[in-house]
Amino acid sequence: MKKIVFIFSIIFLFFSSCKDDSPVNPADFPFNPFDTLTSPLPNIVQVPVDSNGFLGLHHYIFSNTCNRPGCHDGTFEPDFRTVESSYNTLVYHPIIKNYDIDVDGREPLPFRITPFETEQSMLYKRITEHFLPNFEIMPSSGNQLSQEKVDLIHNWINDGAKDIFGNIPTLASVQPACYGVVAYLPNNNDLRIDTFRVDGYRYNPYIIPANEDVRMWFYFVDRDINGDWFSANGLTYNKIQFSTDAYDFSNAIERDLNVGFAPIYENSVFGNYVNYAAAHYQNIIFNSTELGFQSGDLVYFRSYVKDNDHDDPTEIPSENAPPNLTTYFSFVVQ
Repeated sequence: MKKIVFIFSIIFLFFSSCKDDSPVNPADFPFNPFDTLTSPLPNIVQVPVDSNGFLGLHHYIFSNTCNRPGCHDGTFEPDFRTVESSYNTLVYHPIIKNYDIDVDGREPLPFRITPFETEQSMLYKRITEHFLPNFEIMPSSGNQLSQEKVDLIHNWINDGAKDIFGNIPTLASVQPACYGVVAYLPNNNDLRIDTFRVDGYRYNPYIIPANEDVRMWFYFVDRDINGDWFSANGLTYNKIQFSTDAYDFSNAIERDLNVGFAPIYENSVFGNYVNYAAAHYQNIIFNSTELGFQSGDLVYFRSYVKDNDHDDPTEIPSENAPPNLTTYFSFVVQ
């Protein structure tokens, strides 16, 4: 009997030691600036992704139809996992599986996408022609694209195969591009805040607290005439401008972007937050109040970087960028 009582005493002491009855003090947790928001958010209308641009083609067609397991999910090119990988493995990209005049009886095509020329674009051939045995119509699932979707791709190619910023590519060189921005509060345990978007819409402005340091990191990519990639920390100029007017930066506040050899790796926003960690090199720490902005201000920002193939810096986003990209590169002060 004594032995049984002893065993139950040990069990009781064990579970008692595991239980923590101390009260929870909210002050022990990291400060969350969004718990103290009182001012109303600006009335920002969600701008739907334009189906006529490349961002829309990826959103409505490539990411859903072509980015399938074992297909164009990075297993082989074109790589339709993200907007960046899709565009860069299509436009002015050499073709691996091309026509062979001795086997197929067709002249080889120059690129997967040749701007302004659908008949010289292998992608367009693959979604419109069933040419057996080597070139069955895509998608390979047998579910052919609707004529409406085919027309969208046709019109995009004939309009110059513009990138997501509205730029027409040139074979000589590709302009640097920015495929994502992440932001943290360095004085509050590096709380990530760029994911807190107005109304939860990914292309709306993100929300920052007033009079708090914010650190933004940028994901830039660059290629040369041969399609070779260069690290973003090799880009020069590296500036950022802030303005409360989306399309007037004549009186914008300008600051330098810092560039280091140790990037942070985060998922690309244009890859639908898939596991696609990309190197963000350019960064800046700023305080919106010290820049002269007040609570309730909607602030737009543009970055400027330069590669060795161009005389002038590339502005991102440009004035010709789609509206949803203009609002993506912005924040609301609260």
